[in-house]
Parts: sequence; structure tokens; C-alpha cells
Amino acid sequence: MNTNRLLLGLFGIALAALFFVNALKYPEAAAEMPLIYSVTVALLSLAMVASELLRRRPASDAAAVPPDDGEPVALRPRYAATAAVFALAIAYVATITTFGYLVSTVAFMAATLLVIRTVSLRFALIATVVLVAVVCVVFIQFLGLPVPLLPPAIA
Repeated sequence: MNTNRLLLGLFGIALAALFFVNALKYPEAAAEMPLIYSVTVALLSLAMVASELLRRRPASDAAAVPPDDGEPVALRPRYAATAAVFALAIAYVATITTFGYLVSTVAFMAATLLVIRTVSLRFALIATVVLVAVVCVVFIQFLGLPVPLLPPAIA
């Protein structure tokens, strides 16, 4: 069983539940999309947990990957990176009202992508800009939610 996938699935279920409960407080028109997304995330996370719990693994080390020379090399788990990303997500949610959506999101994306180091700098910049733009269009323009874009001192 891949413990990281199991924990990620459980975290997804908890996060979806949190968003679902918060979305119930929104006006009816604004709550539709967050409710749909939270149910979708919860179902996908539940499927991830179920697939990990039902997965059968051979007795040998499933994390061993044969490199080009044929010798298996064990992949080391990245527990510190996983814990850091969870801590960053909690800090991100806590800082949105203080620093605003734009500053908090850019800082969160930069810190997270530095911790996991799986994408190039160019892709990280493009992904950050696209994420910020899509969220601004959907939640501010389309749904009309009061998202604090900048810190209160600047705004």
C-alpha cells in the first residue's frame, strides 16, 4: 500500500468536506459550483483511498525501479516534502485574508513548487499565472464573490 496516496486521499476528503461546509454559507447562486467541485473532489479522493486499500502488492519491494543498468534502486519516500506541502496549504488558507489572494497564492505556489521540485521554472510561472487568472475570472467575475485580492493596507 502506498501510504502517501492513502494520506493524500484522506486529506482530499477532509478538504472537500471543509469546502462543502463553507459553501453552504454562500448565496444559492454562488454555492452551486463550489458544492459540485467539493463533491467531485471527495468522490475522487474516496476512489483513491479505496484503490489503495484494495490494491494487492507482491511481497517484494514495490518501490524498487530497475534503472538502465538493470540494478534495482529503491526510491526514497519524501515524507518531509509531503508534510511541508500540507503545512504550506494550511498557512496559505490562513494568510489569504491578511495578505490577499494574489500575494498568498503566488507565495504558496512558489514555495510548494520549490519544495517538490518536479517542474521547470517556466512551467511553474505559467501554471501560477493561469491558476491566478482562472480563479479570478471564475470566483470574482463570474460568481461575484468578495475575494480579497490585495492586502487590506494596499487595497
